[in-house]
Amino acid sequence: MTSTATASFVLDKWEPQATDEAGGTEFARVAIAKTFTGVIEGTSTVEMLTASNATSRAYVAFERLEVSVDGRKGGFVLHHSADDTGLTLKILTGSGFGELAGISGTANIEIDGEDHHLTLTYTL
Repeated sequence: MTSTATASFVLDKWEPQATDEAGGTEFARVAIAKTFTGVIEGTSTVEMLTASNATSRAYVAFERLEVSVDGRKGGFVLHHSADDTGLTLKILTGSGFGELAGISGTANIEIDGEDHHLTLTYTL
């Protein structure tokens, strides 16, 4: 059975570090930390790699969540992939642990000004 869980989150850390630039495209690494409140409660750390230039941006990232989802404590890894056509967030197969072992699914992030929201669609 598929379930949905939502949370608000805040960025506790956003530390970009430019790593390379050539031909007008810059690579950067960003260390991120988040805190979630709602049906999903807990924290995450993110390792993000970005590429950007005057006309386009893209990123890939892995986010390790240590959370409770609908009261089940554990965690999992979200794989992020984004470019100018959109964002894809998938739970990395086999990454669930604790009471979230075996979790699979997708997620969506919505940003409205200063408000950040995560919606997780999952099976367990």
